[in-house]
Parts: sequence; structure tokens; C-alpha cells
Amino acid sequence: MKYVDLSQPIYTGMPVYPGDSAVVLKHDKVYSRDHYNNHRLETGMHAGTHIDGRMHMLDVDEYIGNMPLEQFSGRGGIIHSENESVISLKPGYQEIIEGKDIILFHTGMDRFYGSEKYYNDHPVLDISICKCLAANNIKLVGVDMPSPDRLPFEIHKFLLQNNIFILENLTNLDLISEADVFEVFAFPLKINADSSMVRAIARIDI
Repeated sequence: MKYVDLSQPIYTGMPVYPGDSAVVLKHDKVYSRDHYNNHRLETGMHAGTHIDGRMHMLDVDEYIGNMPLEQFSGRGGIIHSENESVISLKPGYQEIIEGKDIILFHTGMDRFYGSEKYYNDHPVLDISICKCLAANNIKLVGVDMPSPDRLPFEIHKFLLQNNIFILENLTNLDLISEADVFEVFAFPLKINADSSMVRAIARIDI
């Protein structure tokens, strides 16, 4: 088996969605001074690679740390949608989606991570493909960009209303682009929050 890390690194000053608070990762206890090491992290839950839970954009009282673990792992499929500004349902996409639990969209936007282009010029998902995801009981959608849509975030709301959680800011999807069979694992922290940072990986049978 081969494991591929699909996560962005966490560090002080890492990219965050415009308007979100900065991330601070501080080495606040040092062995030479304190006789042990410790790091303290100040962050919102939507920095770096993270999962949006239903509470993020729906009026529900539902912490992501209480969701079943099965929501965040399963058989993966990947849709290659480079150079598409609007990702709609196309011939062949249905076959990729059928029989899967998690669908990843490879747009190539991760190469612009942190730039103005990354946040302002990323593609968006069309409702046609989102309805196909819902009809096939997909439980998690992953994108290598900051969001599957823009204001007023109707795609976010549609997906979350259909119990499809949203995995954002992925990277390295090109490393699994040729895999016929793979699994995705992206477990949130056991945290009382709307969403959570995650370590997302793909496991490929080789």
C-alpha cells in the first residue's frame, strides 16, 4: 500500500481565507529553559486543510467532533476538472461517482495556494454535479481550492443539507490521479466546533 498526504502544512502566518484570523503556532516551552517542549496553536477551524461540517452554514447545533467516523473515510473517486471555471456534470463523471463514498475534484489550483488568484479565481461546482453527488449518497467532497463556491454559498448549503461534508484546501491530488482504486481518510479533531482542521490522506493499493 502507498499513502499520499493530501494536506497543507500548518505554521505561523500560513494562508487563511480573506478576513479570517491569522494562524499563530508558538514554541512556548523550550527544553533548555523549561525542561520540556510545548507548542501552542491559535487558529480558526477553516485554516489549511479542513472539513466544513453542517453547522458551518446551516442553522443546526451539531458539532463536527460528534459525527460518526464513517463520515470521513471511504472509497474515493477523482474528477479531473483542470481549466474549468464551472464544474458541471459531464459524460463520464457519473461513472466516476457511482459506487464511491468520497469524491475529490482535481483542479490544479493548489499550485496557487495562498495567492490572490487562489482565493479570487478558483472554479466553482455547478448544481448539476452536486445533485449527482447527492443522488449517489456521497458523504464527503474534497477540493484543492478554498471553496466549492462563492457568496452567497448556495453550493455549500446544498451539499451540507444533503449530508455531504466539504473538504477544502487539498493538495497533491496529481499524485493519485492515475490510481484506479484508493481510499480517503480525513478525520476531524474530536472538538466542539462547526468544522475542523484535518490530516487528509489517500491510501492506494499497489
